[in-house]
Amino acid sequence: MKFFTANFKIAQTVSFFLFVILFTSVGKAYSENGGDDDKYNKGITVSPSHLNYKVDLGKTKTQKVKVANYTSKAKKFRVIYNDFDMTLDGKSQFLDAGTSKYSLSKYINIAPSFLELAPGESADISVTVTIPEDSLANKAAWGVLMIEQAEERQSLDPGNDGGNTVAFGITPTVAFGVWIYQNPPHVVSNAIEILDFSFDAKDQNKPKYLLLNVENTGDGISFCKSYVELTNLNTGEQQTLGGKNFTLLPGYKRIFFYEVLAILPKGKYSAVGVIDYGSNSEILAAELEIQIE
Repeated sequence: MKFFTANFKIAQTVSFFLFVILFTSVGKAYSENGGDDDKYNKGITVSPSHLNYKVDLGKTKTQKVKVANYTSKAKKFRVIYNDFDMTLDGKSQFLDAGTSKYSLSKYINIAPSFLELAPGESADISVTVTIPEDSLANKAAWGVLMIEQAEERQSLDPGNDGGNTVAFGITPTVAFGVWIYQNPPHVVSNAIEILDFSFDAKDQNKPKYLLLNVENTGDGISFCKSYVELTNLNTGEQQTLGGKNFTLLPGYKRIFFYEVLAILPKGKYSAVGVIDYGSNSEILAAELEIQIE
């Protein structure tokens, strides 16, 4: 295996409530209408899905999140901030505000904390990040804005006439997440390393995968894209696997799985795993030769 740098030019369940967490941008985020009225058939939308800040020491910046109610009923929403952690496969684990060492909670102000929207109405949430003149604040920080639909608690069904059972009703609600990232101007966000690039084909009865293991060794948040270029060394035919955009937090690792299609002709292939981290002059890549039996 060879590593190289290439240059180029250019559901959580709470008593009697079922929460559906959606991370989305503009569009139909959630819809409960089956009618023909175009004004009210888009559901509830939240945009944007990410807020990126580059606030320097002693500076402040405010951005807006728009919540729109395109349903035929009035809706209420709670606005809550949480920290989050991330696993090797990129899944988020939500934490209480202020518990992460990279928490944005003490630098952020969110207003309002409650919204009530009539049918067809929209409103903005102001998200302000203020970084003090303190060297300890000169680091990457992140969190997630949770916009939770608030439903009144329903009365319990007493169950049978004898009162020996209780029926627990469930009210479906939704929660939207907006990721918030603060990258101070002086952090290093392009220190990405490919730790390993391998081919898993041990079990002939299971799908075959290329595994790309990467790490952010810098102190800033990196926004990257990963993919694999496959070339048949006999025919020269090429194809691309993946093309995933991802966020890599400082000190964190990610493992990407690329399934090698079963329909690939047998033979020897060159596989190049690529990480594009937004540099104007280079990308990271690792090359591996694999045999498809």
